[in-house]
Amino acid sequence: MSKSKISILKNYCLAYSLPMLWAGLIFFLSNQEVLPGFSVSVYDFIFKKSAHMFVYAVLYALLFRAYRKTNNTRVTKKHYIFPILVSLLYSFTDELHQSIVPGRYPTIRDVGFDMLGVLTVLLYQLKLL
Repeated sequence: MSKSKISILKNYCLAYSLPMLWAGLIFFLSNQEVLPGFSVSVYDFIFKKSAHMFVYAVLYALLFRAYRKTNNTRVTKKHYIFPILVSLLYSFTDELHQSIVPGRYPTIRDVGFDMLGVLTVLLYQLKLL
């Protein structure tokens, strides 16, 4: 393998290591039978849905950063679309994963909250928020 191919591979590995670690954290949290929460159901709902938004907002931001580092062109629509699609796909697979974890169950509503987190970062990037 030539030095330039090794350099490109190293660049990709470094760029995507943080998003992969973050996705691993999401997987770990989804694998828990019981997550900490509040005894008051309204507070518990707000806390858990905010957590969904936060972890997927971070995932999107890390994926955007990685895509930008590995595509040395000016920012185009692809720079926004790629991390959105990957985040959406991961959100769906995360819900599927929860369907096999005892004490957990998948909901499409959680995918919506995940995407709300992604949308928040996107709107901030576009200076609309």
